Amino acid sequence: MSKNLHITDDLLVKYMLGEALPDENNQVNQWLKDDENNRVYFQQFKTIWEQSKELAVTIPLDEKAAWQRFKQRVELKPAEITKITSVISFKRWIQMAAAVLILSVSSWLVYQKFSKPADVVMAQIETFSNTAIDTLPDGSIITVNKNTKLTYPEKFSGNTRKITLKGEAFFKVHPDKSKPFIITANDVTVTVVGTEFNVKNYDSATEVIVESGIVKVAHNKKTITLQKGERVLINNSSNELQKSGVTDSMYNYYRTHAIVCNNTLLPDVIAVINEAYNAKIILGDAALNQLQLSTTFRDEDLETIVTIIQQTFDLQVTREAGSIVLHSKK
Repeated sequence: MSKNLHITDDLLVKYMLGEALPDENNQVNQWLKDDENNRVYFQQFKTIWEQSKELAVTIPLDEKAAWQRFKQRVELKPAEITKITSVISFKRWIQMAAAVLILSVSSWLVYQKFSKPADVVMAQIETFSNTAIDTLPDGSIITVNKNTKLTYPEKFSGNTRKITLKGEAFFKVHPDKSKPFIITANDVTVTVVGTEFNVKNYDSATEVIVESGIVKVAHNKKTITLQKGERVLINNSSNELQKSGVTDSMYNYYRTHAIVCNNTLLPDVIAVINEAYNAKIILGDAALNQLQLSTTFRDEDLETIVTIIQQTFDLQVTREAGSIVLHSKK
């Protein structure tokens, strides 16, 4: 430094930030003119300061606060400076100070990046009078029945693939043993790795039918395992899990666009027709509950279907306030 002027690092920072008073500016300018070493020191000092600001460009940085932290890391007492400069050059000391500052800023950036949880962006598929086919972020393919809402993250992260379902959907899950696929439907949880199955969530019950692979279904601390050709019906208001075999494929009518009946009880057939066509067909006699139907309805209109059922069982048909009532002939 100049023998006639004592310029502190604080004053140099004020000078670089344009906050120095006119007299202070004159002092620094004179100090720079007095000695080449002063100019070298100032240039190195300024370089470190500018590099630290560039590293922290993404951080809302208070320059004055940053300067105080900078001083705490690199400021040494005069006696200590004298001792160090006798061993290493001033240039080397500047490099060490810069390395300390860069490491500190980099560590802060890494901490900020990984200490805050990433925001999870959710996506949603919702159908009304239509069905839909879509592919989830992991490559799993879903077919969604009408009046259904499916919610899932735009990107699966962590150790699971979690979605929520209200309604009905068929899942062809992409295999990934490291990330189980978990569906929540009301208070029922369905867990798989890679398989094909149907989940139907009613207001009062949830049904799971497995076409391939193994599925675990949990409800109220009870768990049941299903394999190909098995189904479970869970009453949402009780602990009961009713497991049985699958005797028909009518559940997948919204995927195949066909209602396939194979000695299927007439009440089960009517239930699917009502759902598929948004109809209200009623069996007017208890004796009709025991009738079985074997046929396939494929893209027929509702009137044609009712006529086929009427003629098959020689029934009477009446219409009452929007309902279609089937009766045995007297």
